[in-house]
Amino acid sequence: MSEKIVKLINFHYFLLAGVLFFALDSANAQEQPDTQTPRKNLTAEEMAPLALKDSMYYNFDEWFARFAGEINRLESAVPSLENRVELMKYHFNYAGLLGELCHTLAFTSKYQDESIAKKFMHHSRRVKKLAQDILDDDFSTIDQQAHANLYLGASEGYIGIFEYGQGNLLVALINGFQADNHLERALILNPKLVDAYFGLGMYRYGNSRLGGLGNLIMQGGKDLRLVGLNHIEHAILNDAAAQPLALKTLAWFYISEEINPENRDLPPENLLSRKKTRQNAIGLLVELENRYFKNSSPYPHFRGNKELAMMKALQFVLDKDYEKAGSEFKKVLEISDHLQNRGFKINPQLIQSVEAGIEFCELMLLQASEENEKRSACSKVNAQVNFLNGGGSMVEYDSKKIRSELHAVFSEALEQMSEKLDCAQN
Repeated sequence: MSEKIVKLINFHYFLLAGVLFFALDSANAQEQPDTQTPRKNLTAEEMAPLALKDSMYYNFDEWFARFAGEINRLESAVPSLENRVELMKYHFNYAGLLGELCHTLAFTSKYQDESIAKKFMHHSRRVKKLAQDILDDDFSTIDQQAHANLYLGASEGYIGIFEYGQGNLLVALINGFQADNHLERALILNPKLVDAYFGLGMYRYGNSRLGGLGNLIMQGGKDLRLVGLNHIEHAILNDAAAQPLALKTLAWFYISEEINPENRDLPPENLLSRKKTRQNAIGLLVELENRYFKNSSPYPHFRGNKELAMMKALQFVLDKDYEKAGSEFKKVLEISDHLQNRGFKINPQLIQSVEAGIEFCELMLLQASEENEKRSACSKVNAQVNFLNGGGSMVEYDSKKIRSELHAVFSEALEQMSEKLDCAQN
């Protein structure tokens, strides 16, 4: 168990470093996908929210085929400004859907499908080129310029995230800086494009949370975590088309703040205190589940959303409710097995991590009373403690900062278990 448990929940931390978003235009989307709604003759703006919601139910193929068909049609059509705008949106929708597929497959910097990565970068770069062409066109309207800035900023965010994962920090920083500027410009031209707040929120929160040189260069070292969180909340409250992703992202950010040692001594009324961040995280998880996963399955193949289950598992670990945490880890494993049976090539380390999560929870629930039982339990606990003290890590993640914070959560739990069992005497 010692090697497996150190890989616990690596997938979830990919969500923080590599979270991707749709910058969509259609607001007030339905709570559940309406599979009865005619899906012919839809625009890019109409298709995007449907595809986004379907991705949460792991329904990808229809939309990849439709986006590809529309891209081919527009690229073969007589060039025009209107066609470039629509083509930009379809390329972005394709890139965004690929991003969600990456989440499903639990991509990290160490586990990627090269063909998917190439497609993702191809479509992101096409968005950037088309958006720049629209902005350079003297005949483009204010609204077209606003949308071009929105999609340009979003594509630069995509590219920045990808380059960060590849270790190309300078390129990542440049694209991140440009993304921030273009998203702000989009809002100046059209304040109704509230999805831009989602992108800005992730950028400002992420830079502040991870800190380091990136935050120093891009944000002058300022702590803009609350600014970023407020931006995302603003997008949600104003019916951003990317609402399911915004809800999921915000829930994860609040969970991340629960393990942030910088918040340890904050008073309960502080917005970043453990009390407040826990309340917000739980509230968002409930909202996410009620909105999209409470009713009957929209598709026969859907068995549950593993990202939601993973977040719930981690929250229960933080609450020391190991029985419920173990149950959620088992859900993730069941969903992952089902997806693999459907042909999804999920990161094997995710499976190992989930199995480790189950074993960790079982260890925390041990009720050893007899001396031989205590010795056996202590042997398992001591193996984990020794591993951690020897420099092992609880999670494989590119950010050393987040990895160390997770390390502390599980290390503390193991140390408390050791004291409970009086392992020093066993």
